[in-house]
Amino acid sequence: MKDDSRQTIRSFVAVELSDEAKDVLVRLQSRLKEVIPPKTLRWTPPKNIHLTLHFLGDVSRDVLEPATLALQDVATRISPFSLQLSNLGCFPNTRRPRIVWVGLSGDMQILVRLHKELGIQLQKGIGFQPESRPFKPHLTIGRVKKGIASHQLHTLGQLIDQQIPMIGHLVDLPVEEVHFIRSDLKPDGPIYTRLAHGILKG
Repeated sequence: MKDDSRQTIRSFVAVELSDEAKDVLVRLQSRLKEVIPPKTLRWTPPKNIHLTLHFLGDVSRDVLEPATLALQDVATRISPFSLQLSNLGCFPNTRRPRIVWVGLSGDMQILVRLHKELGIQLQKGIGFQPESRPFKPHLTIGRVKKGIASHQLHTLGQLIDQQIPMIGHLVDLPVEEVHFIRSDLKPDGPIYTRLAHGILKG
């Protein structure tokens, strides 16, 4: 019998979305499907859309307890705050779109502080090395499929540049908890499982 305890866990720390925010993103995806060339994007299921704070990658199962303690320690020092959905964008840019995302506004200073302090505590607790790149908070709503023709990419980039369609209105995204989440990659897409959480109460 295979010793499952020796396996690693693909994991990340994230903020999960309110049902209201997910509903807005569902409508946004539907509107985008009307104007974006068909079969250009692989859409993120709304249930899987989240705000990643740190992607930990494949880590030992042994890190679950110290990672949870790190997450909960930071949560005791950060008060609940609020974000809003804002603009459309893509990575790396609209000339070579690969990931389509929705940006955020609101209490960004608190969000950046939360991200930074989590990185520090995860580094102390499990030896996690935070990315050196600046934190760019976003919600991934779609990924460009492989083999897409350049003219389709150009059309997609133009639509994003023009902000068509706009989200239409701001919706509050209350941030009251952070979650340690396991990601199991499957042919039909990843399956996310909550492993632990920390309640913001600073």
